[in-house]
Amino acid sequence: MAKIGKPRGTLRQKLEHVAIMGFFGAMWLVPYRLRNRWVGACLRGLLGRLLGYRKRVMDNLNLIYPEMPEARKLEIADQVLDNAGRTFTENMFPAQFQAHDPEIKLHGLGLEAVLQAHKDGRPIMFYSGHFGNHEAFRAALFKHGIRVGGMVRRMANPYFDVQYKRMLHINGRGGPVFEADKHGTLAMVKSLKTGTALVLLLDLAVSHGMAVTFMGKPVFCSVTAASFALKTNALFVPYFSMRNRDGESFSVEIGRPIEHSDAETMTREATKSLEERVHADPGNWFWIHRRWKYQPPSQ
Repeated sequence: MAKIGKPRGTLRQKLEHVAIMGFFGAMWLVPYRLRNRWVGACLRGLLGRLLGYRKRVMDNLNLIYPEMPEARKLEIADQVLDNAGRTFTENMFPAQFQAHDPEIKLHGLGLEAVLQAHKDGRPIMFYSGHFGNHEAFRAALFKHGIRVGGMVRRMANPYFDVQYKRMLHINGRGGPVFEADKHGTLAMVKSLKTGTALVLLLDLAVSHGMAVTFMGKPVFCSVTAASFALKTNALFVPYFSMRNRDGESFSVEIGRPIEHSDAETMTREATKSLEERVHADPGNWFWIHRRWKYQPPSQ
């Protein structure tokens, strides 16, 4: 499990952390629904422009959908930025998010297989992308007694990194969290072998790995999730944690499990399922990410 110790950083990093936590401390005083709506509106508006997020979303949409009408791209950008703002505030207060008990519809062709695997003590290797809010997925499965953990990258600010890892445990309602390094990888495999449920996201930009086509563009993709599933005989299954248009309720779909074959084949199938979901509901995916930052030669 990721170590949570006393952070060591520069004075600037400490002051940045104090400022960030001071802001969210003040936000705690704002009613839950009002807070989420306000931050979502800020990111849709001036704040999203100042941070460069709106430009990044539009650049990515222009890359993938060059023929799409401008009005539709702007509509998608508004939805993406609103979701990002709401998600950020929800994830800063995950225990409150679960306590608020938002309406979450849990469904899908793979749901029964997941519940059966949990009952049998079989490990579950979930995979997904940055859709809606991941915490809605964890909250929905916790109601079935399943605590979902995963792997996280170390943040640049060590003070906020410690704070973030503590929040991921959600007062004991989250599964084990592992550092994205060699030791964390070994620990994650060991944890899976004991029958835990873990998740890895496949839509982050990586500078190496297997070359795949995602949304018509060549990218690198890690085969780690599929490899872990093969090593531990874990159920390899997608989930899509989607925010509904009302901004507050969610629909979490557990997709059909991918049959075990080899890591490359399973990863290509997994990437295809993510691509199909983005096409079906582009406003729910985080186009803010630089997914196409590293591109291998065209396949």
